[in-house]
Amino acid sequence: MAMQLIPLHTRSINEQTLDTVNARDLHTFLELGRDFSNWIKARIAQYGFEEGEDFTVISRSPKLASGNRGATKEYFVTLDMAKELAMVERNEKGKQARRYFIDCEKQLHEQKHLPATTPNTATLETGLHEKEKYQLLNDMIKSLKLDSNPVVIPSIEMVNMIHAIRMYQQQIAQLRTPDWVNDNVDRVKDYAQRSFTDF
Repeated sequence: MAMQLIPLHTRSINEQTLDTVNARDLHTFLELGRDFSNWIKARIAQYGFEEGEDFTVISRSPKLASGNRGATKEYFVTLDMAKELAMVERNEKGKQARRYFIDCEKQLHEQKHLPATTPNTATLETGLHEKEKYQLLNDMIKSLKLDSNPVVIPSIEMVNMIHAIRMYQQQIAQLRTPDWVNDNVDRVKDYAQRSFTDF
């Protein structure tokens, strides 16, 4: 991933595991100069963000002897909400953060399309070509240094190969050698035997 301007955190929002941003980290990056708690509450109210849909709140107990009187609330916001929060600030830092979140989304999307380690229908839609994927699997198997030498072949290719072999076997079985071929083979054999006896 590109240089991490603002860390991403995996959180569960609306029964989905999502990549999120701690709004406090975003607030610090944007260099707003406003109190975080007032800023995030005002933005949530102003733009209609919903808890459980756009963000989740985690309360942290204060550390003993830290001087904090109450629990600290951490707001973990979705990348979409983070982009919108960055955009509404209308400053250079906001633009930079928004571009960063767009880049994060692209890279996360690409990662989701990387191949799994075993062939199945989901991996057929991945970014790697089939040949590269099976080459990778074969290399992994070779690295195991097994006694035998197994080879990974895509199941559809195996089925097609078996069908082709059966078809060729049937065609070969139906072939009859023409008489003129047999006659010529016999002549060549006779000629070869005579040639050897002449010496």
